[in-house]
Amino acid sequence: MIIAMKLFELVDGKTRKNFFSPMVWRAKFALNHKNVPYESIALTFTEIPKKIPEACANVTAPTVPTLKLETGEGLQASLAIAEYLERTYPDHPSIFGEDPSEKNLQKFLESYMSSKLHPAFQRLVYIEMYEMQDEENGAYFKSSREKSDGGKTLQELGGDRAANLKEVKENLELIHTALKHSGGYVLGDKPGWADFVLISALIWLNSCAPQTFEEAVLNAIDD
Repeated sequence: MIIAMKLFELVDGKTRKNFFSPMVWRAKFALNHKNVPYESIALTFTEIPKKIPEACANVTAPTVPTLKLETGEGLQASLAIAEYLERTYPDHPSIFGEDPSEKNLQKFLESYMSSKLHPAFQRLVYIEMYEMQDEENGAYFKSSREKSDGGKTLQELGGDRAANLKEVKENLELIHTALKHSGGYVLGDKPGWADFVLISALIWLNSCAPQTFEEAVLNAIDD
C-alpha cells in the first residue's frame, strides 16, 4: 500500500528515538483518531529548515508538524491539520464533536492548556531538552532559546523549580475536576481535541523528564 501523506515530526538529535514535541503529538493523535494512514518523517531541529521545503515547495517557513498532503502541498500547525482532517474525512470519528458549541469548548480547553500548562512544563524541561541533543542540535537549541528570551541562559529560563511545580499543580486542578466527573475523557465518554492536547503535553513532559512527570503530574493530586 502506498501511503500518500507524510507527517514531518521532531526527534531528538542524540538517539533519534525520542519524539517529544507536544504540537506534533496533537497532529498524530488526530490522524490516528481519524484512522488516516501516514508516513512519519523524523527530523532534528537543524534538519527541519532543510528537509521540509525540499518536500513541500509551498512551505517557506518550515515548522513541525507539517503534513504533506496527497497534492504535494505542506499543511502546517496541529490545529490546521486537525481541522483539515475533520473536513476531509467527515465519516470518520469526529475530532471536535458534532455540535459547534462542543468544538468551541474543545478549542477553549486547548487555549487553557497551552497558556497554563505549557509554560511551566517548558521551564521544567529546558535543560533536559538540551541534553537530549547531539552537539549540532544542542548548540542550535541553546542559542535559539537564549536569543529569543532576552539572552537568559537555559538555567535562568528554567526559573524556580518549586514554583514551577506549584504552578503545574494549580493549573491541573481544573483538568482533574473535568476528568473526575466526565465519562473518562475531558468532555465525556469519547476522546476529542482537548484530550489530544492534554495527553500530548503529558507525553512531552514524560519524554523529557520522567521523574519530574511523576512528581508534577502523577503525584500532584492525592487520588
